[in-house]
Amino acid sequence: MWSASSSDGSAITDFILVAFPMLAIFVATTSITFGSYARVVLLDSTIEGARYAALADKNIASGIEKTKKLVAAALGPGLRVDVSGNHSRIGSVESVKLVSTLGLTFFPGSNLLSVSSVATRENEY
Repeated sequence: MWSASSSDGSAITDFILVAFPMLAIFVATTSITFGSYARVVLLDSTIEGARYAALADKNIASGIEKTKKLVAAALGPGLRVDVSGNHSRIGSVESVKLVSTLGLTFFPGSNLLSVSSVATRENEY
């Protein structure tokens, strides 16, 4: 038979054994959710910026600016977004490519969120 002194402190041990794994699961789920949301926002903003830069009366700089504004509106102005762009021509078809990298460093020297988008440039008539 158990005595009163042998079960003293078992509530604290039970709490620690349950609380820390639950906290780890919560933090991991929140991190994965934020990372997925940030990637989708970055991808959609880059696609929209490439389409905007491919318009007949626009250039790559305007597409880069549009991408940065869309990301800042969705994720907040505090995040650093690096957007670069170039254009290429194959025959008579010209395309615009934008590459966006979100400045989230999970490990030193790594940027895990980087996306690119290509849009066919409109012809000027």
